[in-house]
Amino acid sequence: MNAYHYVQCGLDNIWLRNGFEIVETSYGKSVKIDRPDQLDAAICEYLTKKAAPLTGHEFRFLRLQLDMSQKRIGELMGKEAQTVALWEKSEQVNQEVDFMIRHIYRQTVINVRQTYVELVDYLNGLDRAELENRLTFEETENGWEKAA
Repeated sequence: MNAYHYVQCGLDNIWLRNGFEIVETSYGKSVKIDRPDQLDAAICEYLTKKAAPLTGHEFRFLRLQLDMSQKRIGELMGKEAQTVALWEKSEQVNQEVDFMIRHIYRQTVINVRQTYVELVDYLNGLDRAELENRLTFEETENGWEKAA
């Protein structure tokens, strides 16, 4: 089976190796994804650990997975909702915003008890030049994981 380009998540570079099925509906072909919430969580976990800075679309993906409005994220970061909208349209969000959304996600969803300083030190220690244009995820017996 060919890999599936998972554009429904709002990111251009996500592909699924397995864990999906093309089904025929009364409206035409559709895609059924196994455990989509777990897949989105796996993507988020990868995004919070990746070395490269977040893009605006990745920032938006994390914000939506947190179920927070632009206004709420703006309040947490001392900015207006319009500023958050601009971040989400940018090629790369600034480092402070990048680190803050990662920290909020990891503390809120993953329940990682890591201080902001520890996260910043961790991210600064990574090779920030690493860029991945195509991310592939696969469903395993342990759930969705980024494919090697």
